[in-house]
Amino acid sequence: MKHLVFTYGTLMKGQPAYGKFGACEFVDEATLYDYAIYEVGLYPAAVPLKGFKVEGEVYAVNDEQLKLFDEYEDEGDLYIRKIVKVELADKKIIDVFFYEYNKNVSSLELRKPEGKWSLIRNPYKKAE
Repeated sequence: MKHLVFTYGTLMKGQPAYGKFGACEFVDEATLYDYAIYEVGLYPAAVPLKGFKVEGEVYAVNDEQLKLFDEYEDEGDLYIRKIVKVELADKKIIDVFFYEYNKNVSSLELRKPEGKWSLIRNPYKKAE
């Protein structure tokens, strides 16, 4: 069975964990609205926040890959897998799995409202 998963951090193209679970099928770039990215350091934390957005990518994965995603994201502890609506590049709205950060973010740095995360930049440098 195929599952659609929205990634917004280390599993995106060009990031350190891209391709970690084999050849996941790229579907499209996508935007998740009313969520914001907080800076954890070497990975991002997305939580609900009105007026913000998170930019990411949608992949189609099989059952085994979804289990690997759950393990990688420490699903049930560090992140909770939820179903959310994202907007694809062609403006189509679809339901996808998404990993929402499950810890307190009050001491973390909030990224810029456009919500594009990358480890390629210095993750410890304040957002401009």
